[in-house]
Amino acid sequence: MNFLFSFHRLIIIIFSCFTILSCALIQPSPEQLDKDVKQWLAHNQFDEIDAAFSRINKNDKKFKSILSKQTSIEKQKKIFIEKTSATAKEHSRANKWQQALNAYNNALLKIKNQPRLTQERENLLKARDKHVKKLKEEMLIKRANALISYMKIYEKLEDLIPQDYSAQFDINRYDQDRIEVAKRLNICATQAIKNKQYITARNCYSLSYKLEPSKHKLLWVTKIDRQLETKSSKKRHDKLLAAYKTAYAKQQYNKAMLHLDTLLAINPSHQNAVKLKKSLIKEINIQTRKNIELGKELYAKKKIDKALNIWNKARLLEPDNKELLKLILRAETVSKKIQSLEKNQ
Repeated sequence: MNFLFSFHRLIIIIFSCFTILSCALIQPSPEQLDKDVKQWLAHNQFDEIDAAFSRINKNDKKFKSILSKQTSIEKQKKIFIEKTSATAKEHSRANKWQQALNAYNNALLKIKNQPRLTQERENLLKARDKHVKKLKEEMLIKRANALISYMKIYEKLEDLIPQDYSAQFDINRYDQDRIEVAKRLNICATQAIKNKQYITARNCYSLSYKLEPSKHKLLWVTKIDRQLETKSSKKRHDKLLAAYKTAYAKQQYNKAMLHLDTLLAINPSHQNAVKLKKSLIKEINIQTRKNIELGKELYAKKKIDKALNIWNKARLLEPDNKELLKLILRAETVSKKIQSLEKNQ
C-alpha cells in the first residue's frame, strides 16, 4: 500500500515538472512579447528583456518587428546605466553612502553583473570602509585623549578617599576603560605599521603608552620616530636633488651648485651629492676655460666689449678665478680709455 502511494506521488511530481517545463518552453506571441517588453522597459528590467530575446527564433519573421527594437533598447540600457552611475556618485559626494549603495543595488537587480556598475559599487564600498575606519580611529584617539585628561583627577581621588565605595567604583570603571582603550590603540598601531602609516602608528602607540605605560610601547615610539625622521630627510634630499637636476638642465650652474651645497650641509656623507658636485666643478672649470680663451680671441681682435661680456658671464660661474678677474680688470681699464678718447674726439 505504501509502495503504491509513493509510486503515485512520484508520477504526480514528474507530471508537474513536465507541465512546468512545457509552459516555460511555450513561446509567447509577438503581440504578447511586445506588450511584455514595453512593461519591462517601463521598469528598466533589462535582464527580463534579454532573456526573452534569447528565447526567440531569430529566423522567425513574426518576430522581425520586435527584434528590430533591440538597438533602441540597448541605447535605453546605456542611458539607465549612465543615470544610475551619476545618481550614485552625486549621493556619495554628498556623503549619502547608503543612498548611493541603494542606487547601485536597485540597478543591479535589473541588470545583473553589469561590469561598470559592479566595479563602481565595489569602489564605493572600499571608499565607505576607508571613511568608516578613519572615523573610528578619530573616535578612538579622542576617547584616549579624554581618558588621559581625567587620569590625574582619578589619581587624586584615590589618594583622598581610598575607602569610599562610590569613588572606588568610578575608579575601577575608569581603569577598565583605560586598559581597554590602550589595547585597541595597540591594535590600531600594529595595523598602521602594516599599512606603512607611521604617523598614525606613532600616535596610537604614544597614547597607549600614556594610558598604560610599558617598555615595549616606548621602544616602538622611539623606533617610529627614527623612521619618520629618516623618511623626512630622504624627502628633503630628493627635493634638493630634483631642484639640482632642473637647474643643471637649464645650465644654471650656480643654482645647481647651491642645491648640492645645501644637501651636503644637511648630509655631508651623501655620496651621490659628493659625486655630482665633483662633476659639476669639473664642468664649470671646462666652461670657464672655454670662455676665457674665447674672450682672449675677441680681445686680440680689438673687440673689447664682447670679450668683457663673455668674461663677466664666466665670472658668474667661477667668481674666485684669479686669471678671469685680471682679464676683466684689464679689459675694463682699456674700455674706459677707449670711451674717454672717443669723447675727447
